[in-house]
Amino acid sequence: MRITRRTFVAAPAEDVWKLACDFSLWHPKLAHYTGGPETSAELVVTVVERDDAAMSLRYTMPEPPFSIVDHTATITVRDNGHSTAYVTWEADVDAAPEQQDELEDKLGDDVFDVALDQLATTAQDAQVPSR
Repeated sequence: MRITRRTFVAAPAEDVWKLACDFSLWHPKLAHYTGGPETSAELVVTVVERDDAAMSLRYTMPEPPFSIVDHTATITVRDNGHSTAYVTWEADVDAAPEQQDELEDKLGDDVFDVALDQLATTAQDAQVPSR
């Protein structure tokens, strides 16, 4: 099954991309796994592919908090012109059919939508000149 969420961000795509690559700057529950000491994040991800030219980041979650297997997610940032970006966050997961509606709510709405709102807010706040 594929879960997808999208949002527009009122900030240049390059700026949004820089933020998207570092979950610790905008996502309260995710951290990159680097093979080092334990992190305090609730969820840890392993980046499997990062393409700066295409502004695309693909990752897996070694220990997902949901009953899923073969989790792969991709965050893509596109230039939408006029200093705006279009961000897509998709996850492909294997889950039992009876879990799909719950995953759509919990992963799509409670994780992706909430985090995309935070990414947008963080990127937009960075565009406001300090006084």
